[in-house]
Amino acid sequence: MPRILECSRCGAGIGHNDTQCWRCGEPVRGGGGGARLTALPMGKAPGPGIRDLRNSKDKVVPKAEPAIRPILEPYNGRERELEDREKEVKETMAALEAEAREMEAAARELEKERLALREARERIARREEELDAKAILLEDILTLTQDIKRDAPAALSKDDQEILQMASTELGSVLGEERKRIRKEIEREMAEQLTRIQQLEAELKVARSQLGRPERPAVEIDISKVLSEVSAELRSQIGAGLPADTADGTVRTHVEKLDQILAGGVPEGHAVLVNGPPGSMKTSLTYNILHNAAAKGGMKGLFLSLEQDCASLLRQMGRLGMDRKESQDNLMVVDLVDLRRTMEGHTGDWRSIISRYIEETVAANGIKLLALDSLESFAAMSETELTRSDVQDLFDGFRSLGLTTFIISETPMSKLESDRRMELYVADGALELSLKETGDCHVQRWLRCVKMRGANIDPRFYCMMHAGGSFILSVPMNRCAE
Repeated sequence: MPRILECSRCGAGIGHNDTQCWRCGEPVRGGGGGARLTALPMGKAPGPGIRDLRNSKDKVVPKAEPAIRPILEPYNGRERELEDREKEVKETMAALEAEAREMEAAARELEKERLALREARERIARREEELDAKAILLEDILTLTQDIKRDAPAALSKDDQEILQMASTELGSVLGEERKRIRKEIEREMAEQLTRIQQLEAELKVARSQLGRPERPAVEIDISKVLSEVSAELRSQIGAGLPADTADGTVRTHVEKLDQILAGGVPEGHAVLVNGPPGSMKTSLTYNILHNAAAKGGMKGLFLSLEQDCASLLRQMGRLGMDRKESQDNLMVVDLVDLRRTMEGHTGDWRSIISRYIEETVAANGIKLLALDSLESFAAMSETELTRSDVQDLFDGFRSLGLTTFIISETPMSKLESDRRMELYVADGALELSLKETGDCHVQRWLRCVKMRGANIDPRFYCMMHAGGSFILSVPMNRCAE
């Protein structure tokens, strides 16, 4: 009986020379392997053909997975890759849209600053006109004085002539001092405005580079040239000085933007907490307030340092442009060594000794401003742990003496909100200084007024910089790293 080869998988007929099944792809190894021999009886009716097997209900459809899966897997991976890339493109577009909105906001802010600068220049022009008028009046007075002195020396007694000479000398010195003060204040105002504009222009430049848009040429402003022009104009002006923009019952910090944040200054008699980590310049800012109040406002102050010795503190402040000679007559700087020498023979714990020293010094010298550096050192020197009532009594004691007090604190602001001493709630005001890392890997000093009773304050963060013996505050533009 003749024998033929048949696929062991699907049953299809295979030729003797075939290496695999024509239907399912099953390999056939030399007629053995996966194929089997089937005997077909000759002379009988043939079995079902291929067409009959296709139409049969009982047929077994071979699976094509072994041959198709290796082809589909690369396409499935490619599809996932395309989906991921599509997601990244959408995220990039959203980020670009956000950057575009930020750039538009920065452009609006820049335009506002330019308008503010234009208004400032107009105010300076008006002020120059007023100075010219006052200068003419003063020159007339000086001329009249010289005429009287020249034309009628016999009519004036020797005492009158000496009085005229003293008045002329004093008037000349006053005019010179006022001229210097006007120049410094206007230069500081112009420098702050120009610094702000430069920051905005830098932000716009970064935003344009990220969006890939063609960059328009930036308007370059030469600060030194502008300041030199302002200085040259002021040298020819004399006058009575700028009017004081402080309200009654407030103590100016003499940091222009900080006074604006505090709505004019610190209310008299307040106990203000100055908080910040090491390096935030909390001691320098507090000393700057007392130094300028003594040098410019004639207010007597006492800076009591319980940590740093007096010589080191004054040397540090001198490097920051605060000359001791300017405030020496009105500002006392006392350290722990001076305190021990002065209070030798007094009994009691350090808390009572320091309190008595402050009372005696205030009564003897007419002190109006007090700085205590720091509250943690004062608490460490006390025999018992300070409670909220102890801190309340301490601050009430300062208020009863009529002092405007600045208490420096090193406790983190987050801990102050839950500290058992509750000094943040007992104090009348609080200034928070912090160090913020910006996106360009730089660290900036920030300041904000957390609270100030009796004042409509601005609670926003401001970037604080020190330059030329004074502090400059501006709205921060760079985003900080999370």
